Amino acid sequence: MDFSSVKGKVVIVTGATRGIGEATAKIYGEHGMKVVCAARSEAQGEAVAKSIVENGGEAIFVKADCGKKEDIKSLIAKTLETFGRLDGIVNNAGIGMGGIPLHEYEDEDYDKIFDINSKGVFIGMKYAAEAILKSHSEGGFIINVASVAGIMAQRGQALYTATKHGIVGMTKSAALDYAPYNITVNAICPGYTQTSIFGDAPDAALDMFAKDCPAGRMGNPNECAYLALFLASGMARYITGAAIPVDGALSAGHQNVSTWRHPEIVTGASLGSNSTIAALVENEASRAIVEKYLPGFSSNAQLKQAYGMTLKQIAPMFGLPEGTLNEMLNELDNM
Repeated sequence: MDFSSVKGKVVIVTGATRGIGEATAKIYGEHGMKVVCAARSEAQGEAVAKSIVENGGEAIFVKADCGKKEDIKSLIAKTLETFGRLDGIVNNAGIGMGGIPLHEYEDEDYDKIFDINSKGVFIGMKYAAEAILKSHSEGGFIINVASVAGIMAQRGQALYTATKHGIVGMTKSAALDYAPYNITVNAICPGYTQTSIFGDAPDAALDMFAKDCPAGRMGNPNECAYLALFLASGMARYITGAAIPVDGALSAGHQNVSTWRHPEIVTGASLGSNSTIAALVENEASRAIVEKYLPGFSSNAQLKQAYGMTLKQIAPMFGLPEGTLNEMLNELDNM
């Protein structure tokens, strides 16, 4: 993977003081991009920019409330004044809100989250696109950090989900607008990622999110940041209008009960009484042992529905005397 194509590109990263924004700004700096870190917190923003410079990169911090048009216009102007051009923007700034049914939100909640998550992304895209076009960038890009909530609805998250669906919609439409001008527009859709959006959530809550994810864990901000690096590179020039989940398969579909017929492929376990029925009846030696104690077992159509269960789990259902049952299980364990 050669990321030399990003070297020298000028990029703005909003919400760059923490989480995915901070990780993206630092990874961009590590790869030779000129990074403008934008956020409301001056102390944190200066610290991120300083860290990039201390590691050999180029970066400045510009204080900006990314939900305000005049702040974004000033941010663009400062970028052009400092670096003379703009090649890309990562619209990452946003807030979370949720955990309650729709009727319990107030009008003020709607205004607050849409001003930042929706309007903020719109004005970031608008003024960045103008600057990228005027810069005649040969590899212009716009990356919007949406959410898995931009792909699938989440209970208790009506307003947040609406803003993130809107971001995905704006991304796709803008991709059509700017494709003829070699500007790519994509959305990154993080799943449960360990960022400040979770605040001071207790470990039990974080464990719940991890268990809800098919991958069994929460994401790391760097996993989104490296995707942002790829999308900014010359290797991704034909990728535009995409909403790309980074979510451990959370948005891939509904999780259902699933059992492996052959777990030994990952466990490496040898055949025995703790093996699945499928594994035992597909092996000539173990099938012969089971048939000796349970004649017709391997050809029983109903048992095929339980192929993912182990023989030890299901054998007591067949009414064998305890001594005979243990004899069969021991014989399997000592094949």
